[in-house]
Amino acid sequence: MSLGQVPQPTTDLDLAKSHMTQYGYCVILDAISASTALKCRDRLLEQLQAEEELGIQHLLPDRKQLVYFLANKGQVFLDLAVHDSLNAIVGHVLGERFLLSSISGHIAHPGGGRVLHTDQWWMPPPISPQEQPQLRPGSYSRERNRGALGSRKAGAQFMSISQPVVCNSMWMLEDFTAENGATNFVPGSHLFGREPDEKDEDANWVPAMAPAGSLVVFEGRTWHTTGINRTETMRVGVNTNFCAPQFRQQENFQLGVFPEILEGASTRLLELFGFNPWEGYGSIEYLNDWVARDRYTVGELKPQSSCDS
Repeated sequence: MSLGQVPQPTTDLDLAKSHMTQYGYCVILDAISASTALKCRDRLLEQLQAEEELGIQHLLPDRKQLVYFLANKGQVFLDLAVHDSLNAIVGHVLGERFLLSSISGHIAHPGGGRVLHTDQWWMPPPISPQEQPQLRPGSYSRERNRGALGSRKAGAQFMSISQPVVCNSMWMLEDFTAENGATNFVPGSHLFGREPDEKDEDANWVPAMAPAGSLVVFEGRTWHTTGINRTETMRVGVNTNFCAPQFRQQENFQLGVFPEILEGASTRLLELFGFNPWEGYGSIEYLNDWVARDRYTVGELKPQSSCDS
């Protein structure tokens, strides 16, 4: 694939949406200022150091390190979740309503390897009325749903594929380059109708490269992986992951977010956390009323007439 067939960084949101439709991802140039990116980076690395001092460390086999649940770890991260440009692209993919699924620090240490995947690997593919699924929805796992090992054969052409119900993004808190492990994508892979596996190492993987403050947004079917960091320093970013409102979030914001953050949260942020039910989903009794902590359903009752008798 030539350079012209790879989505180039842009400040034009309409062009970015077109890239998303065509390639399965887009790169928004200078979504935040370089100074804001540096502020986010400093806060993330400060948090990382403090957690490691407490023995909290989430280092994966591919030398990728995560800092989970940034919703509680700095206003700078909450500002990323409600960013207008990001929400506009996510809305283009998922529609009018969507939820924040997770927000986490993403650090690529020197060395490591690649893990080829999509972010909605658990999504059962369409089947014909005569076809029996090889896996039931509750039996999916990352290993059971890999490419040719999953429910669809590698290389096949499909009459229909699943819609995107996840939209992820990576905030570049420093320059992302091919050398320091910029996220790799296969342009157009969102239309392949299957998961990648080890046979796809030689697919057309390209790094999403852009300066600090830029943002890469990718939908849930797009093949991607953290790139191999061939430098001597870590590469730092923040993932903000979203899902359609009828799906379960990766992080449980309704239970986990600190009360003081909820007290000062905007209506938009509360909606992204999942406190606004969608078509009855996420409700407690009054189907489409906003839910809140310490607000419960009506409990076990007896008619007043039986109590008086």
